[in-house]
Amino acid sequence: MTAPAPPFSCRFEFTADRRAAVVVLVGKLDPVAVEELHPQVQEVYQAGVRRFAFDLSRLEHTGSLGIRLMLGLQNQLKGTGLLVLCAPVPAVRDVFEMMKLTEVLPIYPTREAALEAVQVPV
Repeated sequence: MTAPAPPFSCRFEFTADRRAAVVVLVGKLDPVAVEELHPQVQEVYQAGVRRFAFDLSRLEHTGSLGIRLMLGLQNQLKGTGLLVLCAPVPAVRDVFEMMKLTEVLPIYPTREAALEAVQVPV
């Protein structure tokens, strides 16, 4: 018997200069979770953050709406910011690779590498 999947949760962690955010996703990014996450992401965007690293190390599944949320944010950021992904579990990585989205949403192996990629030059 497998353990039940954890409920969805997300946490925003900001860099010291508050110019970049790590969005830690846990559980399943299903339509209900997207409905919860979208306004939070938009609030951070409206506050001026233009660099996002989505930490997928504890995300078990993402549906099409979750991918659409990330692509939509990437389009919002075009020319002004950057969105990257880091440390996805194999099943989630496979979805992004199968849909050929790794060109648009770069994937980094670690959170540190992702943060380095989104750092704003001084």
